[in-house]
Amino acid sequence: MKKIYILFSACILLASSCGKQLVENPKSAIGTNTFYSNDAEAVLGVNGVYSWLGTSGGFKSSLWRALDEGTDVIRGRIWANDPVPTYQLTSFNPGYTSAIWTTMYRGISNANLVIDKVSKSAGVSKTIKDRVIGETKFLRSLYYYYLTGLFGDVVYYDETNYAIEYTQSLSRISAADIREKLVEALTDAESKLPAKYAGADAGRATKGAAQTLLTKIYLWQKKWDLAQKKAQAIVDSKTYLLQANYADIFLETGEFGPETIFEVDFEPVLNGHDHSAWYQPQKQVGVSPFVSRSWYGTYIPYTTFVNTIGENDKRRASIIATGYNNQPFLVDPVEQIKVWSGPKFWRLNTRQDNDGGLDMYVFRYADVLLMLAEAANESGDADKALWAVNEVRKRAFGATGVFTATLGQQAMRDYLFRERAVELYGEGQRRLDLIRWGKLVTAVKTAAATEDTYIANNIQDFHIRYPIPAIEIQKNPNLAPNNDGY
Repeated sequence: MKKIYILFSACILLASSCGKQLVENPKSAIGTNTFYSNDAEAVLGVNGVYSWLGTSGGFKSSLWRALDEGTDVIRGRIWANDPVPTYQLTSFNPGYTSAIWTTMYRGISNANLVIDKVSKSAGVSKTIKDRVIGETKFLRSLYYYYLTGLFGDVVYYDETNYAIEYTQSLSRISAADIREKLVEALTDAESKLPAKYAGADAGRATKGAAQTLLTKIYLWQKKWDLAQKKAQAIVDSKTYLLQANYADIFLETGEFGPETIFEVDFEPVLNGHDHSAWYQPQKQVGVSPFVSRSWYGTYIPYTTFVNTIGENDKRRASIIATGYNNQPFLVDPVEQIKVWSGPKFWRLNTRQDNDGGLDMYVFRYADVLLMLAEAANESGDADKALWAVNEVRKRAFGATGVFTATLGQQAMRDYLFRERAVELYGEGQRRLDLIRWGKLVTAVKTAAATEDTYIANNIQDFHIRYPIPAIEIQKNPNLAPNNDGY
């Protein structure tokens, strides 16, 4: 779905976030009362909802950063003055979390407009109407999923009343209540979305994407049986499969492959990002073609994490690196860095920090299998949990590397704690996993104890949630009181 993330669409179609510009230059606007009159306009509308995922407040930068940095797997070499990953953020100094808040709500407002207008349009065919509403409900649910996971209790509004004079005075409601609403919306989306798309539509939200997000929400709710059934439905659909080689998933040729369930498309230069730069080693490794630019070598794996990846794990060479082209890296003389993030995220042909074209894999089939294992383990189905983890282990260790007997419930929990970190390294799952498990603070303290002591000392129990940015409370006093600790 190339070029779906077009900001122009989002701005034109979202009067509530771009209203000032639209009023000042009305000739640039497409009137929302006359738009959505046919299939093409309905599709253009949902394209605008997708577009927020690729912005700097989304997966281009801020949201992508929030979901992995400052956890127990990734340490940052230039974070000293960044309040978010160092756990020094406040309501008045929220760092990039303010951009996440703003972007997620812009996406939600855009989604509400599209659902409202398309559902009432007589000119949109039933096939396109159902699909567009399904896509939009999935995307809106995804935005709320990140808001509730990162901020906790937040404001909720939908297509039934999204007028700006109404939404700007709303109070927050519990994350638990919002998740109940998301289950309803995603269940409807699941019934409307196709299993697959072809051609230029590859990358749009599918039935499997809605089912995957539903599975995640059921895990948050500790509804183990429902989570297991939904994950099993994805498996039984046979729509997805694990690629034979882990490294191949992350090649440019692997985009929109058989394992990816939902991904955000990026293109070098025109619609790139800086992910690749952050993971690539700098030139002090002493091996060509590595160079030093402002963001290169930012993300380094914690030693405690590296030690969980077995030497016989076939994923190891993708996730971490100690050399390139049979040339060992030099040890950093100042910081004594011996292990760098591996080629999983490298794009050695990039010319600037922010022109990486690696897609953001939001959901993968391996994630579904590991969620199936977790849900089955918690519901007492040890055999199903064993089967699911072994599906992932076959690729990582070969057929002889599978578990031959079921694990006890706590042993499986401990295994999944480590396994999800390895399999999904850098893919935007770790922070929310740790928060959901109630392990963020202890995990970060353990990982940072020797390599980032200031982070280990800074993080407190209240850091499981970000603060509501002070500027948002100033605009809407009903957002107060802020989250505990802020």
